[in-house]
Amino acid sequence: MRTNGWILGPLGFSYQLEELEPAAGFASRLAALNGRSLKDLLRDMSIRQRSLDLGIASAVRDVAILGRADPARLLRYTPVRTTEKLFEVAGETLVRLAVNRTYFRYCPRCALEDMNRYEGPASSRPWLRLEWTLSHFRSCPLHNVFLTTTNPTRTPFAPFDFSGTIESLVPTLRQAAAQALFAATSPFQLWLQGRLRGLRSTENWLDDLPLYVAAPFCEALGVSSLHPPKVQVARFTTSDWAQAADEGYRIASAGEDSLRTLLERLNGGQASTRGFWGPRDTYGYAYGLLQKTVGDPAYGKLRDAVRRFALETMPIEPGTDVLGEIAGKRKVHTVRTAARDSGMHALSIRRLFTRMGINEAADHSGVMDHRILVKSEEVSRVVAELKDAITAPEVERLLGVPRLHLKELVAQGYLIGLAGTGSRRNAKRRFSKADVAALRDRLFDGSQEISEPAERQVDVTGARRAATCTIPDLLDMIFTGKLTWKGRLAGRYDYMALLLDADEVTQVVRSSGTRTNLTKAEAEAFLPGTHERVVNRLIEAGHLTLVEEFSPDARRVIPVVSRDSAEAFKSRFVSLGELCQKTGMHHKRVRALLQLARIVPNLVPGKIGAFFYDRSDIERFEISSPNAWVYDRASVLKQLRKRKALVPKCALSEPGAVQISSGR
Repeated sequence: MRTNGWILGPLGFSYQLEELEPAAGFASRLAALNGRSLKDLLRDMSIRQRSLDLGIASAVRDVAILGRADPARLLRYTPVRTTEKLFEVAGETLVRLAVNRTYFRYCPRCALEDMNRYEGPASSRPWLRLEWTLSHFRSCPLHNVFLTTTNPTRTPFAPFDFSGTIESLVPTLRQAAAQALFAATSPFQLWLQGRLRGLRSTENWLDDLPLYVAAPFCEALGVSSLHPPKVQVARFTTSDWAQAADEGYRIASAGEDSLRTLLERLNGGQASTRGFWGPRDTYGYAYGLLQKTVGDPAYGKLRDAVRRFALETMPIEPGTDVLGEIAGKRKVHTVRTAARDSGMHALSIRRLFTRMGINEAADHSGVMDHRILVKSEEVSRVVAELKDAITAPEVERLLGVPRLHLKELVAQGYLIGLAGTGSRRNAKRRFSKADVAALRDRLFDGSQEISEPAERQVDVTGARRAATCTIPDLLDMIFTGKLTWKGRLAGRYDYMALLLDADEVTQVVRSSGTRTNLTKAEAEAFLPGTHERVVNRLIEAGHLTLVEEFSPDARRVIPVVSRDSAEAFKSRFVSLGELCQKTGMHHKRVRALLQLARIVPNLVPGKIGAFFYDRSDIERFEISSPNAWVYDRASVLKQLRKRKALVPKCALSEPGAVQISSGR
């Protein structure tokens, strides 16, 4: 190649090519070292400024020849425009705005070290680092200070003159170095430097993404993590961006689970907010970046991760565009959407959610209806069922069933309330029309159509009165096949059209079995030595339990003593009357023997109406002596007088003490 009549060759003076030094900075250094401006040098060497600015290979090679540098190495670390919006450098792709071509940042302490290291004109000694021209770098990892921004004079379509700008900064370089602000070591920038040197790791979730995707996403994700969704990033300082980049890198490099943890926290921040709940207003700046780049397939992994989480955790309406894809079937409901879709009141839905274990739905939680989430397929099914469900009064009218009978139909499980709404305590009962129709079919299954019923062919209420039975027992007969005959009034299919044979119902009631518990009279016989007053007092004191049981003889529910409680009492206590029956002795003699054995009653007539002793004490007394119940009047009286002399008088007035003057 000829240049002004000369073959292009090395210049008289040059510096060695530094690591990660781009062609524009290297050319500017050569110009300053040889006493020229960058513009003049390129003109003299017939190298187009625009070509060097865009990193065209021929221009970069010419610069390498001028400075005796390796062309491949110089070309590798020179940003080269590949498309209108993308540049490539060091095998990595960056967006156009990430490559600073009109200005650069620099570290004044690095520049001072360069000046001490090299010889030659002062402005030619510092060299331009690639990191100083990339917007993602904001601090110097060597000196831990923030980079200083410059405003070089620049001709349009030409690279800035690095050394020419440094020349104007040399007088204040030491002052700038002293005033540089401290910056902590940045993991984000260390990762970027590694990427520029060709280092990647399979453990880093970002390392299979292009740098023009991964680096901006880290910064945007950090903004979303540290700031409100609608923060104005135009007011951010260099420190704000550096902090956001490190935060975003910490989260994203750890993988999708780490990203989901952040998104879950951002979701939680919406609990106290009002109005529409959408991913843009929740995930903030990071979601905005994914929206702007929705047409770029390189962002696919990030979009898919965020979209999946949003659809799984947010009440997104079907048909909504979520990062380029239309949301299909709803995966998450709120109280508001569930109430709207089901037709139920929001308060009923809250109570339904509470029974499903959603603590935020409790009345005292303070969380608003549109911020209470349920992420269950079961809820979607329930909401769909409730949409066409009917209430209990509607069932009463549709089926013609009395309210008490409907209550028992639900309580006994013959009609199941939808979505756990079978309890009136927390919500109105709701029932499926199909379930009500199925109940009607079961009700009349096997029935005969009757135009003129006989005198003893009565409806369910008449059968209940005739047989004196409970509604549950009557329903059990109807639905479990205990009745051989059922009828139906001609032309009717309501509940009261069902006909039953009153005599058959009465027979089934009377043959339904015997009682298992005890009447009070039976309890007296079961507990020897007791009578009606004693049984009543034992019930009042809680020793016996009173329950209700249906009596086939009385054909009604009667109060009875629980057999379990009676057996438990009998196994623990023995009455004085039972001991008298067992020994055949007068009660005073039995009490005297027990008093000599130092056995006192646990229950006394003043409270219960009879003496009761601990059965285990009596059994030990009987085992201790084969003649335990042998009564010798003279010996017993002698021992009692002797004890009276030894025992204080007050002790003889204790319950169970026997007066020796009785003589019996």
